[in-house]
This record gives sequence, structure tokens and C-alpha cells, in this order.
Amino acid sequence: MNSIGMSKIGLVRQRNEDRFFIDGPVCAVTDGMGGYKGGEIASTYAVDEIERSLQKANFFDEQILCDAIRQANASIVNRVKEEKSLTGMGTTAVVVAIQDNILYWASVGDSRLYVMKQGILQQITTDHSMVQELFSAGEITKEEMLTHPKRNLLTRAVGVNSILAVDSGQLEVAPGDRIVLCTDGLTGYVNDHEIEQVLNETSDNNTAVNTLMNRVYDLGASDNVTIIVGTI
Repeated sequence: MNSIGMSKIGLVRQRNEDRFFIDGPVCAVTDGMGGYKGGEIASTYAVDEIERSLQKANFFDEQILCDAIRQANASIVNRVKEEKSLTGMGTTAVVVAIQDNILYWASVGDSRLYVMKQGILQQITTDHSMVQELFSAGEITKEEMLTHPKRNLLTRAVGVNSILAVDSGQLEVAPGDRIVLCTDGLTGYVNDHEIEQVLNETSDNNTAVNTLMNRVYDLGASDNVTIIVGTI
């Protein structure tokens, strides 16, 4: 898989709590919980632990990816036990690994995975957020999710509790399919249709990432932004 990623600090932030890594057919994005002292620590712990775990793997499947996130969860929980001032820190995590034309994924939080096939973009992950629950219950619309006052509240995060439920799945992919991993710094400003439009306008992943990043900044970029775009 040919992938490129970029992470930039938001215009009203003092630090970037997002992290990402790309290692051939494997990539991940984490987003430390904003407003908490340890958000940056949590996201760094998570992405480093996930990368270490997956570098040791001889093969990939859903369980391997889920175990990597749970190992990251345990590392963060243990750090908090050692340093009580970090209580409350946590992070999102979305991880992808491709093997034999199968894309395996695992996620916690509201960082997202999209897959585009034949020009059509589909969100694969489900946000673990308050606004997602309100949307699923029919109480707000998709558009209202972008401006709702509780849009930043997560219902699940890595590092908060010792027991963690991790979403996972797999799907077939083919040469030419594309993926997007991103934090809510992108999706809080740019909707799915716009992301799809940008990807359809260029096959160059570097151009796509830069175009999406510029759109976020043109709209204010109050949050940190991390984007990975890859082509199978």
C-alpha cells in the first residue's frame, strides 16, 4: 500500500495531541483527549505501543489489531497508576493492516477509517461519541453532528478503563482502492461528500492530503488535524 500522512496543530491549540504511523501495509492514527493534561502522552503511548505490537506480528487479523490496542490501553492505565496527576487522560485509536487483499481494522473513539471503491467513499468505523449516539437514536441529523455542543464528548477511549471494548472488522480490497484514516480535526470541518470529491479529483495521495488539510485551515482549524491517505 502506498500511503502518506500529515499531522498539524490546530490554530487555537498549544500542542498537537494527534499521532500517526505508517509502516507498509500497516497504519494507525491516535488523538489524545483534548483538555486533559495527559492527552499528548496518551496518544503517544498508544501509537508507539500499537506500532511495536504489530511489528512483532507474523500475520494480521482482527484479533491481532484488537490486542495491539488493548496492550496500548494497559500501558496507559499503568502509567496513570504511577502518576495520579494524569488521571483522565485517554486517546482514540484507529488501526489498519492489509494482507492478501483483506483489510483488517480496529478502532476506539471517533477517529475514522474510510474506504473508497470505484469513486465511492464509505465510512467503515462507527464513532464512539455522544453525537453518534444521538444521531443513531434519531435525535439529531448528520449535519447537526458537526455543530452540536457535545460533539467532542467520547463514549469510549483508550486508556480510561482497564477493560476496553474494541470495534473491528475486515473487508476485501483491490488494487486502486483507497483508504483514509483521520482524526475529528478533519471530519469536524469537511464532510464525507467533500472528502470523496477531493479523492476523485486527484489520484496523487500527497495532493489529496494537502488539499484536505488546506480546506480545514481555510475553515478555521480549531482542532489538531491528522490525515492518512493510501492506495492499495
